Amino acid sequence: MEEQSDDENYEPGPKKIKREWVKSYSNKVMGMMKKMGYENDKGLGKSNQGRLEPIIAVQQDGRRGFGLKLDTVQMSAGQWDPNCDELEIPEPVLWLRNDRGDANAYSLDHLMRQKLMGPKKNSLDDETRYCDPAILDHILNAKTVFDDLNDNEKRRARSRCNPFETIRSSIFLNRAAVKMANIDTMCDNMFTEPKDQDGNSLVGPDELLYFTDMCAGPGGFSEYVLFRKSWEAKGFGFTLRGANDFKLEKFFAASPESFDPFYGVHDDGNIFNQDNQDSLNEYIRKHTPQGVHFAMADGGFSVEGQENIQEILSKQLYLCQFLTALKILRENGNFVCKVFDLFTPFSVGLVYLMYKSFYQIAIIKPNSSRPANSERYLVCKNKRADTDAIVNYLNAINNLLNSNADSESDVMEICDAKEMAEDEEFIRYIFESNNNIGKNQIVGLHKIAAFAQNADLKETRQSEVRQKCLKLWSLPDKLRQAPEVKTTDGLLQDLLHEWWSQDRTWLGKPPTEMLDVACLHQAITNVNDWYFMPIGREETNINACTLFLCKSRGSLLRYTEHKKWELVDVSTSFEVQPRSIFFGQIVYEFYGEGRSIQRVAALHIIDGICLGGIDIRRFPFHKRISMCEKYAQSLNKPYKKDRNFCALRSKPLFRLQDINTFFNEMRHYTLKDASQRFGYALDDKKFFVPGGILIFCELCPTYVSAHSRSRNQLYYFNTTNKDAFFKDLIPEGKAVEIFASFRTCYSRRLLWKWTNLRQVEEHAAEENSKILFRSDFLQFIADKQIKRS
Repeated sequence: MEEQSDDENYEPGPKKIKREWVKSYSNKVMGMMKKMGYENDKGLGKSNQGRLEPIIAVQQDGRRGFGLKLDTVQMSAGQWDPNCDELEIPEPVLWLRNDRGDANAYSLDHLMRQKLMGPKKNSLDDETRYCDPAILDHILNAKTVFDDLNDNEKRRARSRCNPFETIRSSIFLNRAAVKMANIDTMCDNMFTEPKDQDGNSLVGPDELLYFTDMCAGPGGFSEYVLFRKSWEAKGFGFTLRGANDFKLEKFFAASPESFDPFYGVHDDGNIFNQDNQDSLNEYIRKHTPQGVHFAMADGGFSVEGQENIQEILSKQLYLCQFLTALKILRENGNFVCKVFDLFTPFSVGLVYLMYKSFYQIAIIKPNSSRPANSERYLVCKNKRADTDAIVNYLNAINNLLNSNADSESDVMEICDAKEMAEDEEFIRYIFESNNNIGKNQIVGLHKIAAFAQNADLKETRQSEVRQKCLKLWSLPDKLRQAPEVKTTDGLLQDLLHEWWSQDRTWLGKPPTEMLDVACLHQAITNVNDWYFMPIGREETNINACTLFLCKSRGSLLRYTEHKKWELVDVSTSFEVQPRSIFFGQIVYEFYGEGRSIQRVAALHIIDGICLGGIDIRRFPFHKRISMCEKYAQSLNKPYKKDRNFCALRSKPLFRLQDINTFFNEMRHYTLKDASQRFGYALDDKKFFVPGGILIFCELCPTYVSAHSRSRNQLYYFNTTNKDAFFKDLIPEGKAVEIFASFRTCYSRRLLWKWTNLRQVEEHAAEENSKILFRSDFLQFIADKQIKRS
């Protein structure tokens, strides 16, 4: 920083003391030098040959000798014309559309005949087939200007001259997240809100947004997506293990519980290995058989000293990222991948195959990508259905590159140049893209050169540009900071609002237990308005149905019978997203039978209030259950090899009138003690042993549903004021009055607890018993339905 004044009165006390001490020390040294013959304005040495001016510290950088001054960056002579640097906010995106179904016309044999082998290259000087030779020459020459500058000089000049530099990483862990925010906005949110070719959402109404982040450690791209979508997006990460692995603990802008890192069958994250690629595809298809909605790739590695051939060194990385995306994407899925120069026939051929595999592509240079580097992004929109031949061909090329890694021979071209040249629109697009990005890169390189030589040059637009871009990209204008961990009471106040500050008695309200048929008649007016869920046996207090609260990562609390919040035993590892409060139960799930049976703890969600900060308490009952199912599906990782990971799932929901179907789906299982128990099968070859059912009404107490015979429609009738509303014609604001909130459902819940194994046998019954049997329940439902008809 520059000093504000030379007057000592403007400085704090400690600085004043230090300056006086320095002056005193300097005077003593000068006196000693004069005693040894030093004269003012004369150099040291026998012949007064020493230098008179002091060595300027700023010119000593890195390992250079003191006083060394380089004659670099003379190309700019320390001058810069601001008119050379035009800003476009937002940046235009020029799409190249391919409406022809060319991908289907290819065969593997046809493609294999197009590859061209040759000696490995170590220069781009002659790669002028797809760009203006003068532009390529200027780019390469401009880069060499910086060979004598060290990293500190380049970094300082770059930071001062780039108008977008002060945006930095915003609230995220690195700049990659900001780039993804920029790209998503440029492309009309095609990643966080993907659509098919007709403009319809690619994500179903009750479906998660599935994505993959490849070669992307530490995970900035994924942090952005989770910041935008929270747990409603489920991500699969694939990157090299080691220093550049995903750093999920540093996701401050979003919580990473719905992100699932995967490292391939070899567990190393090496994308060059076909087995790893295929195992990633298989892993993803277990969760979503159609494939992911979009894929992102941000691969790169150090090319220090070889910047001019970065494209050649990255050719296999380009190929493997493109290839893996084609394997894992669903039809109409989208893809974005970072690339560098696209001058060689090999790189252009890869882009051409992607052009044939998608309906649209674009090569973009977002503002958040520094102007002076060769970085750009290939964006591919709406994947075609049949790309098998291209996938098989790229597999073959990748295997060839692996086998020739230590050979002097290399794959030079993968697409026939004549065939590509016939597609004039594609060739023109590549040519113009390389030229336009190249021109801007040259301007950026010259600007850094000027700023490196002239420390007085300033970029005055940085503050204005930062504010404009953050607003455009819908990012908050604040610094990155760790999430605040509130006290339990403070978080409950935030999540529950008046439900916490006014009346808390509902928190500990027990269910109404159904002991006999009379209890059923008293509680249930219309069977069609009631639903039920099977609950596990409450073998200990841990297994009791209760409220759960997640304060922060790894901090899950449960509401006890003593009306206190206590930490769930750390031996059960549940990945629950912070700022969640829901009604649930820890149950034991079993797999196997008899002596070989194994038991694991699982957390079953019954109903929700707030899920990862998304308030659902006043949603209709069915909508809340649907959200709970998505939430559990997003956070659950059923195929993880880690045995310490416990399942998170939403309890199955049934209409009360279908209770006999539920019983018929159950079957006897043999437990370890050789006892026979009724069990309910889950979807991953596990089962749990119910100990009863919880019954819920979806309507508020004053409403019942009915069926209009004249209109053949369902309607809701208010038994107090006689209002009636057809299901499809509910006035705005009336839904909250008709459909029960979480608190209402929770407070009215009924419990049929099975204390005797004979209660659920098909024909078991006892006269004058205070135990409610399955046959009693079925008879009650039959009577209600007869009366209704």
